[in-house]
Amino acid sequence: MLSHTQTLEGVTSLIPDDPQHYVFWDIEKTVLKEDEETLRKIQQKYNLPHIYLVSDAKGSYRAWCFAKVTFKTLLSILVDSLDIIDYSFFYYTVKRKKATLRTSSKKGRRRQKVVSVLESYFMPFPTWMEKVIYDTGLVKKGVSVLLGERDG
Repeated sequence: MLSHTQTLEGVTSLIPDDPQHYVFWDIEKTVLKEDEETLRKIQQKYNLPHIYLVSDAKGSYRAWCFAKVTFKTLLSILVDSLDIIDYSFFYYTVKRKKATLRTSSKKGRRRQKVVSVLESYFMPFPTWMEKVIYDTGLVKKGVSVLLGERDG
């Protein structure tokens, strides 16, 4: 199966001028209450600050935590989250050695909004993060093939 692609904007977990990472999760096809339970356990295990969950569609969430951790710790956190995270997100985090979370809207979806905050302790929001532009398939299942360069 082939799929058209869409260009999206996002940010990476890698902290500028620092070898550490922020903790990100891309959560797909799940139930919010179950995701919150899993993330709460991880938050306690790793002594993480507030976790912010955003969504733009039912069963599709991104979670943000501004703890500064090593890449090894980020991977441990994601392994503990394998029941809820998107496999492609995990695969590309390992491959690229940094996590990427989407900040722009996907085609046909509303803007992302905060749907839950798992409170622990406050960490300031970053003033700057590495921005990226990437292509992803419009259809989740199948293979996405870029058929030539896009205009502009």
